[in-house]
Amino acid sequence: MWKYRPMKKILGVLFGVCVAGCGAVAEFSKGETIELSQDAPLLFRQTTVRVAKKGERFIVLLDRPAEHRVYVSGRDASGQEIALSIAEDAVVAAQQPPPPVVEPPSVLPMILAARMGAERRAKALTAHGGKPESEAAVGRALHWLVTTQNEDGSWCKGSKPITAAMTGFSLLSFLGHGETPASPDFGPAVQKAINWMLANGDANEGRLSMENQFSQPGVYAHAIATYALGEYYTMTRDERVVDLLKKAVGHILEGQGPDGGWMYSYDRTESDTSVSGWQIQALKAAHLTGLDIPGVPLALDKAMDNLKRVRGKNGGFGYRNAAAEKYSLTGVGVYCTYVWKQEKDMVVRDGMEYIMEKSAREYPIDYRHERADLYAWYYDTLACALVGGRSWEKWNGSLQDQLLRNQAPDGSWPPLAGKSAGGEYQRSPEMVGKLYRTTLCALMLEVYYRYSGPGQ
Repeated sequence: MWKYRPMKKILGVLFGVCVAGCGAVAEFSKGETIELSQDAPLLFRQTTVRVAKKGERFIVLLDRPAEHRVYVSGRDASGQEIALSIAEDAVVAAQQPPPPVVEPPSVLPMILAARMGAERRAKALTAHGGKPESEAAVGRALHWLVTTQNEDGSWCKGSKPITAAMTGFSLLSFLGHGETPASPDFGPAVQKAINWMLANGDANEGRLSMENQFSQPGVYAHAIATYALGEYYTMTRDERVVDLLKKAVGHILEGQGPDGGWMYSYDRTESDTSVSGWQIQALKAAHLTGLDIPGVPLALDKAMDNLKRVRGKNGGFGYRNAAAEKYSLTGVGVYCTYVWKQEKDMVVRDGMEYIMEKSAREYPIDYRHERADLYAWYYDTLACALVGGRSWEKWNGSLQDQLLRNQAPDGSWPPLAGKSAGGEYQRSPEMVGKLYRTTLCALMLEVYYRYSGPGQ
């Protein structure tokens, strides 16, 4: 959309054109498509580069320098980036077709089926120990996410990887509740998030951290966003995302190290269990799409070898080796081992015993405890739910009440008292912290139906 604003207000806008004789400008936003209303020369530093034809379109990419009266920084139809001046009366907002109406497919992989529809969710909730209050809490969290979504469809106004990660987490929270663009309450939020991901992911050659090169936090963001995009495609069959999803998965496959794990910046010299966990979830989501992306099953098989490499003698999993088992990473190891082929082998059984023992003695499930750790709880919840049995009953008996008791009235979750390593966002009062905590807590409370329910 474009609108008129006084000239003094347009310095620093992402793209602007002066409209002859009206003393106002047409303002465009980054990511918008513009088109020429007439043939016009494209100028760069007063030199004509070429003549653009009426109807030719460009996607706005960058800020407009103040010294340029009319400026386009965009990408043309061939994908080439340009930085050009255009005559003031030659540019209009392109009329965009409405996004396609995306309906959920009639058949979903069984592991995702229970999340689709209120009746199925309610049945799974009751069957697996969930309370009606849990579903109400998820609803409040999703409504809070709608109110905090940026106008462009993303969440959080931080660095590119932070915005990408929080958008991925938020999208996963809606998808975990069975929400698609066709949903009456949350459909617009899902659609806007996907549109943002498409525009920015394509501009960064499939890097969903939205960076030119992967940074240390970028590999987390990329995997989380890829995970969300994979689930979105499986739930909608929206063909618009296929190419981007394949590119995104390709970056994960290329970044896998010789030992089968992944590392910061996709440095293939060693691997990190925390980084690897998100890549495995993303690849599992890619596998469920049915797109048969080459290399995914083999990469997951290799990833299982790496998890065995970092498994300690007591059943816990280490950070980069087996020598120092960590409670916070054992849920990663157990869940990711089990989710690939659903085999309750010794690795899974011993890991579950380690989690239950540590949570009973050293890491109580208490939101206000100094060792509270939502990151560990997220994986432990998934591990206990998928394995099921008495471990799930005991875990759910504590966790559900803690999350319900500590949700804020607005639907978000407040800072934890926990001092876990890497838990800055868990403790932060800033928006990024609220988003991080709220999405993790919502995903945990969706566990009753998110992956077909505990023990399935």
